[in-house]
Amino acid sequence: MNGLLVFVWLVIIGTNVAGYYSEATPYQGAVILAGAAYFLLVFRGQLLRLAFFGDYLLALGILVAPILLMVLSDRSFDRGAYTSQVAVALTFVVASVLGSRAELDRTWALAAFAIVAVGTTLNLYELFVQNNVWSVAPGRSAGFYVNPNISSEALVGYGLVFLLARSDKFDVADMALICLVLVGAFATFSRAGILAGLLLFASATLLRTKRKHSPRVIFGGVGVALLGFAFASFVVRNLDLSEDATVRVLSLIESGGVGDYEEERGLTALNSLELAMESPVTGAGVGAIAEMPEGPHNMFLAMMVEYGFVGLFVYLLMIVRLVHIARGADWHSSGMILFFVAWLVIFSFTSHNLLGNAETIPLMGFALARAYRIRSSARRRELVSEFT
Repeated sequence: MNGLLVFVWLVIIGTNVAGYYSEATPYQGAVILAGAAYFLLVFRGQLLRLAFFGDYLLALGILVAPILLMVLSDRSFDRGAYTSQVAVALTFVVASVLGSRAELDRTWALAAFAIVAVGTTLNLYELFVQNNVWSVAPGRSAGFYVNPNISSEALVGYGLVFLLARSDKFDVADMALICLVLVGAFATFSRAGILAGLLLFASATLLRTKRKHSPRVIFGGVGVALLGFAFASFVVRNLDLSEDATVRVLSLIESGGVGDYEEERGLTALNSLELAMESPVTGAGVGAIAEMPEGPHNMFLAMMVEYGFVGLFVYLLMIVRLVHIARGADWHSSGMILFFVAWLVIFSFTSHNLLGNAETIPLMGFALARAYRIRSSARRRELVSEFT
């Protein structure tokens, strides 16, 4: 019963279906609160054990700090600012508790596959049937995520969760998952999502499989590449793409995804850096990004703008600590952590909302849960060695 509830809860949060329909009624908040109340009660022992894991408290502190700072700030914030941040923190806590339970590994891996399948299906429907019905960007699919960049981040992130939670044997399900992610990400026309998907899935597949399976992986990779090229060619030649989508396609083809990106994002990054330098130690305060005409599209700069070098240091410290914990552990345990870090770093250069999206924050929860499991296993081995 718990497995089914975990699956349903993760799919509802991960696909953002609840968030999409929450404009009139706060379905997402209700789902998150209900899940937190139930799962944290059932697995309260696991939550207490996580509370003694320093790196977990560091990550949780990054999410809780904005709430405390909003309470203490002289600025006024609407109710949505508080509830959205509380929802993100609660989602992270629940996901980390679920991820730390080994018996639920298969459940949240299947949930990740379902999230990718739903997201890709809606992106393709929006692309071919009802173009730009949901997306905030003309001609770029997003499905329930509304924002195409968040859609690509979620598809790549949950795709990696499924791929890395499984055994070393590479099979049809893995191939299908990779195809779904790449097709779904292409429908968003997110340059970062497409390039990150190609890089991360190629690396994860090669590192996860044994050498004897290399020919199968190479053959499958060639097949996926050909199918992806055929799909992209069909879309470009047969659909009347918006200017926004066309610019991104040309950028990928002609300049490896950079093109106007450097010039376009460079100006907003420069403006953000100038704002951050006005209060370099403590930053301009929580909510400063929301008051800018356009955000920095960079998580590192966002931390500097709102929390100064102190906030940036804490953010980088979390990343370094995760890498340190994963270093030396077996691949099955450390792979999800390392590729979450890679996902986080890549998208930190293109987004300033990574710590504010309830739909993708479970990825951080899963990574911290794996880090906790690595530390717990190491302590158990130390205790055994002391008594033998």
